[in-house]
Formats: sequence, C-alpha cells, structure tokens
Amino acid sequence: MVSAVAVGEASDHPFVVLDQEDRVLEVGSHTPAIFETLLGRRVHEGFPGTEALYGPHFERARRTGAVVEFAQYSNGHVTVMKAVPAGRRLIVSWELIGFVDVMTIEGLRSSLAALESALAAPEEAVRRDRVRGSLSVIAGTG
Repeated sequence: MVSAVAVGEASDHPFVVLDQEDRVLEVGSHTPAIFETLLGRRVHEGFPGTEALYGPHFERARRTGAVVEFAQYSNGHVTVMKAVPAGRRLIVSWELIGFVDVMTIEGLRSSLAALESALAAPEEAVRRDRVRGSLSVIAGTG
C-alpha cells in the first residue's frame, strides 16, 4: 500500500494527513509551518470556526470512501480543497485560488471576477475531457 505521505508529496500542494478525529498526523513539505504545531492535535484547534466549514466535506469523504473536492472561502482566502480517504486516514490538500480584496469596491469587483474565472476553469477542463472521451468512443479510438 502506498503511504499517505507518498501520495501527498506527489503534489506541489500543501497537505495534511488526519486521523478519524481530525488530528494532524503528518504534514507535507509544502505545508505552512503552523500545521506542524498542530501535530497530534485537532486541526480545528489551530483554526477556530473551520470545523463547520470543512467537517461535513471530511465526513462525506470518510463515509463514501470517495475523493471530495470543494471550494472554500475563509478569512479572505479562496481555496480548492481535496479530501482523499486513505484507509483510516484522510489526506487533505489544498490550492490557494486567490484572495478577496475588500479594501475598495473596485478591488472587490476585480478580485471576485478573477476568482469566478479561476473556479470555473476546472469545471471547463472536466467538461472538455468528457467531450473528448465521448468523441473518442464515437470515433472508435477510445
């Protein structure tokens, strides 16, 4: 079986490995140092209020055994999160998509437009891949 760290390190994104109680077991090399201070503790202790944001997604990944991807806003940051079940552990990785600029109305408009575009890009890529796959099947090459 491939280790959780090996799976996470295959990516340039930060990640943590959680147990069934959301305690931090391991942190990846690209992960902010604050997560190392949480080793052995519940990840939500370091980030009050996040259990309500992330907990349902983590629970769904554990319950279904499927990878769960979701976009999340927290403290001005928008991230795309991925929760990957790995036996009794959960590998949680994330990619920062952008920030919400609330200093001016124009900054807010601009940052929201950029975030909307960034969040739509993965959906468009998935649709393109599905279309290409369907065309391959139709053409008899897939």
